[in-house]
Amino acid sequence: MKRMGMAVLVLAMGVGFGLGGCSTAGKVKRTLALNDLHIRAAVAEDEGDWDEAYSLWSEYVDRRPQSALAEYRLGQVEMQLGLYRDAAGHLRVAHDLQPGNVEYIEALAEALVASGEQDALMNLMRRTAEEGPDGSGYLRMGRYAQQAGLLDEANEAFQLAIVQARVTSPEPYIAMADFAQAIDNTDLEIRNLRYALWFDRTNQTINARLQDLGMIPGPSLALRPEF
Repeated sequence: MKRMGMAVLVLAMGVGFGLGGCSTAGKVKRTLALNDLHIRAAVAEDEGDWDEAYSLWSEYVDRRPQSALAEYRLGQVEMQLGLYRDAAGHLRVAHDLQPGNVEYIEALAEALVASGEQDALMNLMRRTAEEGPDGSGYLRMGRYAQQAGLLDEANEAFQLAIVQARVTSPEPYIAMADFAQAIDNTDLEIRNLRYALWFDRTNQTINARLQDLGMIPGPSLALRPEF
């Protein structure tokens, strides 16, 4: 009798709320369906089934187009499938929805590099140079400019990172040394490694790199940065 009473109560509540009750039930059903799509898409990603993940995330985005996370995940799947321009489109939406999200900025940058959109890449890098910890925006700009083959822009960005960091971190000097190595500029590489060594004269990695470049390792190699 108690169960029958509860059923009658629920029915009465449904009648009492009218269309509002139906609307709530429909909303819950749609939410549960979206959650199921999310779970299935994530499982497909984990299993490396990119076609299935693409289908599921595409459906999710069609049904909830203002989800930054879904746009991001769909863009990441499209990168795996080699759909670089499509990926850039969805990752741009994710970035527009959450412009301060560094993970979304970097994902969009990777898609723009892969799709050869150099102007869009540098525009993005300049607009987001202040996002993230101090100096990291210019390091990010340099890294992606280098990946895109924009060597002058990369060099300028690493210089800006050095100026911004001044004498607070070896990271921009190491980044510049790595860039110098990539363009076969040994003198520039040595100089920036010596600047980086000033922050930690016993750093074995930096000393080993300098030794490989023909320098005799030791504390005297350290140079105080000029900035």
